Amino acid sequence: MKPYYESGGITIYNADCRDVIPSLEAVDCVMTSPPYNQLDGLPEKGSGTWGTSHGGSGFLRAWNERGYKDKMTEEDYQAWQNGIFSSIPVKPTASLFYNHQLRWRETGLLHPVQWFHPSDWNLRQEIIWNRAGGMMMNARMFCRFDERILWFVRGSWKWNQDAVGYGTVWNIARAQQQQGKIHPVGYPQDIPGRCIQASTEPGDLVLDPFMGGGTTLRAAKDLGRRAIGIELEEKYCQLAADRMAQDNLFAG
Repeated sequence: MKPYYESGGITIYNADCRDVIPSLEAVDCVMTSPPYNQLDGLPEKGSGTWGTSHGGSGFLRAWNERGYKDKMTEEDYQAWQNGIFSSIPVKPTASLFYNHQLRWRETGLLHPVQWFHPSDWNLRQEIIWNRAGGMMMNARMFCRFDERILWFVRGSWKWNQDAVGYGTVWNIARAQQQQGKIHPVGYPQDIPGRCIQASTEPGDLVLDPFMGGGTTLRAAKDLGRRAIGIELEEKYCQLAADRMAQDNLFAG
């Protein structure tokens, strides 16, 4: 398949990741934040303190303008996610970082640790990302400020001991408005930056099969790694390609 963009060790595909993955070379690290299967059908205008605030109304407006369909049966969603990450060709020393969150259904709480079990990967650690803010629509519970980053490895893995001090609770503010204009649910660059820095070496190959606005690729580029991003929406492929031409943005 012909890349949408290819320059300086960064490759972008405008496609369904399931069509690209079989042709990839083995990668050193997978870092991604997939669709969460819960944001379809958001209202155009919010209610309550968050919904009427600048941040809340801005998010809803961005989602309705630039969002994507994100609603499957839970059974199909889990099979889809586990199938994709079981099929990625990786090196024996590779790591997989999977950013997801706790979700609630009629059956109760769904924690990604419960259902995300891609073949041949072993859960090494769970990292809590404290976003210092969040949203809960009409929920009779404490507002969720956290997301989870599940770190999986094979039998062995690369590790940069300088990263040990990051700990297992990452206090990193949510992506600011500038990045929100790129993708309505983009994560801050420090998230993939830490993961890539901890588990790869310069020149290694990083994959993001749900690239979005290209944050993982930008972090990889700034750290001297090669990267492949796959994204179904062409508008985000173009935005990600444009980001690759920017100056080094990684802050550590």
